[in-house]
Amino acid sequence: MLCEVGIGATTSEICRLLASRLNDLKPELDGLGFNNVVYHGNTQRKPDSCNWALAQMLLTRRAAGGEVPLFDFVFLDGAHAFHHGAPATLILKELLKPGGVILFDDYDWSFAISPTMNPAVFPAILEAYSEEQIKTPHVRLICDLFMDGDPEYRKLDIGYGPREHRRAYRKRAPGDAAAA
Repeated sequence: MLCEVGIGATTSEICRLLASRLNDLKPELDGLGFNNVVYHGNTQRKPDSCNWALAQMLLTRRAAGGEVPLFDFVFLDGAHAFHHGAPATLILKELLKPGGVILFDDYDWSFAISPTMNPAVFPAILEAYSEEQIKTPHVRLICDLFMDGDPEYRKLDIGYGPREHRRAYRKRAPGDAAAA
């Protein structure tokens, strides 16, 4: 099962190609046997994010008493800010099946290099974030804190050179050697 968090290029392209067919897509997918598709949206309220829906999903799976891991692959293309990405990462780590992969988008992104959020273009950012928070790539910080030191996860080489834009990790499966 796949999980895409955020509305990035993948989701935007799917929506563009399907145009007005999105409401018809779920029954069509169900008819093809893909009955594990779930649409989740957010309320668009200011503090809302994917974290609430993911947390509720995790609580429901824990309460059911069965297997908690759900996803084989997660593409985390979220809000890029630490306060959104950190909780999503911690929840998704538990929802990822052994042997599954989590792919972080915009690993190298920061407010400072953003064409729309950097202080020169959007001065109000200085009221919300410190200079350090503006310069720091938040997704990289999340990976440094929660992924790189976790023996249950192994960083995958996905072909990036010195400028790493995405980073992927595989969750250890039964029988895998311990991560070095």
